[in-house]
Amino acid sequence: MSTLHLVRQSAFTTNDFAQCINILGQRDTIVLMDDGCYNLKHTLLDTLLNTVTTSQLNVITSHARARAIDIQANVNNIEMSALVALTFTHQQVVTWQ
Repeated sequence: MSTLHLVRQSAFTTNDFAQCINILGQRDTIVLMDDGCYNLKHTLLDTLLNTVTTSQLNVITSHARARAIDIQANVNNIEMSALVALTFTHQQVVTWQ
């Protein structure tokens, strides 16, 4: 079963991102949004990038830009319309907030 993980909190303030990484399945997808975009600057991102493919890690472009966060090349930039499409391609959605 595939799960879409919506990470809305920063790992600098909560352990939601670490918990998400710990239960991540091979067919799961992560979307960083809202303050979850700050996780692009957290050391946990390196751990995650060593275990997932580029297609599994996404960030809402407008949310990262609003927080003046540069998006790395190994992270997919998506808009809200792509997020909606992802909800239809996964069996369940978990929001980390």
